[in-house]
Amino acid sequence: MNIISYIHPTRTYLPCTGIGRHINHILLGLAAQEGVNLELFFSQQWLVAENKLDPRCPLRELPKHTFPTAENATERKWKLWGSPSMDNYIPNDADWLYAPMETYIPVSKCPVAVTIHDIQAFEPNLPWSGTWQHRWFSYKWGRWVRRALSECRVIFTVSEFSKQRMVNLLGANPQKIVVVGNGVEQSFFDIASINPTQLHRPVEAPYVFIIGGLRRKKGASNVLAVADALHQRKSYLHIVVAGESEVEYIEAVKTRSNLTLLGMVSDQELPRLLRGASSLLFLSPYEGFGIPALEAMAAGIPAIVSNCASLPEVVGDAGIVVNPEATHEIVDILINLENNSSLRQEYIQRGEVHAAKYTWSQCVERVASTLKQFA
Repeated sequence: MNIISYIHPTRTYLPCTGIGRHINHILLGLAAQEGVNLELFFSQQWLVAENKLDPRCPLRELPKHTFPTAENATERKWKLWGSPSMDNYIPNDADWLYAPMETYIPVSKCPVAVTIHDIQAFEPNLPWSGTWQHRWFSYKWGRWVRRALSECRVIFTVSEFSKQRMVNLLGANPQKIVVVGNGVEQSFFDIASINPTQLHRPVEAPYVFIIGGLRRKKGASNVLAVADALHQRKSYLHIVVAGESEVEYIEAVKTRSNLTLLGMVSDQELPRLLRGASSLLFLSPYEGFGIPALEAMAAGIPAIVSNCASLPEVVGDAGIVVNPEATHEIVDILINLENNSSLRQEYIQRGEVHAAKYTWSQCVERVASTLKQFA
């Protein structure tokens, strides 16, 4: 099976977000499968020394095809007008054009499969749904998503929640939407066997860990409320945040002694930081999946997640699901997990069993078998 995979190379550079991890693991896994010939497809603007992708890209050694025009301008034309056709840049023997991310690509010589990780753009009841930014975002996505849902032979997504929202909000055909999920790297399972007291810690105090930065779309206001309530309760628990944060929240942290921002951390550092934490707090109001929750479980710490979108589905009964605005309830849980070793151990054991069900190899196999079935 000959697969041409369209990517945005910058999304794959390490360290990367959950979608970047999905792209890297799925494509490297497909390339390693017997009977699969996978080649990348992207704008030649991303080629650097030795006619390869940036060294930060784990996919740089894979064979490739490129098109000569700039990525942003070309993709904007695809989404607005359905042109220019990419048939001239794709080999004649291609069995599939596959994009492990959201896009629309005008191609007629082979079937197309794309991955839509979530449809946040069309959600009407999010805290920011009434903003002009969200309305503009929804308008732009509306120009191409429905066309992709209609014309692509297969639509992949990462959760049953995202699949159902495509059906409910956009009238998508559920028969062509396939849930492939996400996985957890082995490094998170490996770190679980190490005594956390032996690891270098970002702060001396026991800490709750947050992944995704302090951003509105990650529930930053609720995190600040939790920090304030911990301070009022005179708790020694600290909150440590990994990821890029928005300016207003960076300023807010300056007045809170129990909050530390680490910024972006490497993939090598993340398992250690998780393992050293008392728990993971993930109060995002909207996720298509939510990989950090599973990474926390694999690393051997409890995961506390919001009761929104896909998160209850992803953690099942192995995580603690909360109303992200129930600040005092959340603080009670955080303190109880730190002080009650039997409760903490119960959720650690549940989490490790649950996280073990999510492997990248299974995700790769779902993609490969679907492409064979729908060819």
